[in-house]
Amino acid sequence: MGDSAANEVAGICRRGERMGGEPAAARTSFSLRTTSRLQKISMECVFGLVGNGFALVVADTSAVHSILVHKSNEDKIMVLDSHKLLGASGEGGDRVQFTEYIQKNVHLYQFRNGIPLTTAAAANFTRGELATALRKSPYFVNLLLAGYDKETGPSLYYIDYIATLHKIEKGAFGYGSYFSLAMMDRHYHPGMTVEEAIDLVDKCIMEIRFRLVVAPPNFVIKIVDKDGAREYAWRESVKDVSGA
Repeated sequence: MGDSAANEVAGICRRGERMGGEPAAARTSFSLRTTSRLQKISMECVFGLVGNGFALVVADTSAVHSILVHKSNEDKIMVLDSHKLLGASGEGGDRVQFTEYIQKNVHLYQFRNGIPLTTAAAANFTRGELATALRKSPYFVNLLLAGYDKETGPSLYYIDYIATLHKIEKGAFGYGSYFSLAMMDRHYHPGMTVEEAIDLVDKCIMEIRFRLVVAPPNFVIKIVDKDGAREYAWRESVKDVSGA
């Protein structure tokens, strides 16, 4: 993703030059900043899937800057409301600010109207906010939004930093996606039980830890079903000692 992102940004800059855009130095600076931020998105691992009556989201818990690991218990899956989860990867500032902004607006809609947003409506609202910000001050975050609705059951939505929106059965972001998507392609099937899904999640985590040279050590698993959104389990190989 790093190389493709760099090529994409370079192409945008070349098109801007042909159209008489900003000076070359400004475009080069923008290109370098954007590429750096996209590479940070790639370093994180977020994946999710839909099962029989539930959806789950898994994310690594490492807070990293450059070559430093600041903490290993950072929760990157936000509970939007009683039946929605939002897993996010990206720069810490963008990730926290944008997910909190979406959470508060979802709550505001419910307070004003007396009914919660459906998962599809929340996904489209999130996508719209990313698209609006894209041409002003873009958020470099990739998102997996999982939810449960009484009428339609569980669902999972893929939303990337350029405001692409897809409803999916399984998905992943970051370098870990190369391994988690491969495992899910092999072992995932519609109608999985919770036990089968957790077993598949453990396979994905083990593959990431074994294969990825910059693999994060710890992961958090959250699930949403008819009983609500909640934390299910942690998979830890390193304990955080930052408060010691």
